[in-house]
Amino acid sequence: MKSYIIFLRAVNVSGKNIIKMSALKSILEEKGFQNVVTYIQSGNIYLNTDLEKNELESLLHQLIKDHFQLDISCFIIEPAKLEQVIHDNPYCNGEEPNRVFITFLDTIPDSSLIAELKAIDYNPETFFINKDILYYHLPMGMAKSKFNNNFFEKKLKLIATGRNVNTVLKMHQLLK
Repeated sequence: MKSYIIFLRAVNVSGKNIIKMSALKSILEEKGFQNVVTYIQSGNIYLNTDLEKNELESLLHQLIKDHFQLDISCFIIEPAKLEQVIHDNPYCNGEEPNRVFITFLDTIPDSSLIAELKAIDYNPETFFINKDILYYHLPMGMAKSKFNNNFFEKKLKLIATGRNVNTVLKMHQLLK
């Protein structure tokens, strides 16, 4: 069996796209997934399955559509990828982990869009893109930040979902 970490995009945010994680966990277990664990209500799932990544993504997307009537993007992360993402984090030099975000992108962004984004000074906020992973640091916190998932999706013309480093590390611990 393979282990996967799944990050659902934009669930249980501001009263929208409500999915009770306990209900989703039950549905996944009924469908035969093993060792299903959810973490907090923002759409973080660990599970084991014999399915390949693309099969899991398709099935999970359909299950959410059928049971919750929501069209939610599912980011399926394999253990080696998650370890690489954590290893490559440029903001691990004493920055507060709840102010560092790791965002998974559905594609590698166009280099011209990245260049446009880099041309603007967002000081003290900074970001770094490594292929299909975006890291950003909000030293003053999220409340007044320009940076958020919607900002990067619009600027880079793609679909994304992000978590703070604490959440990513917690999901990584589930792989052990």
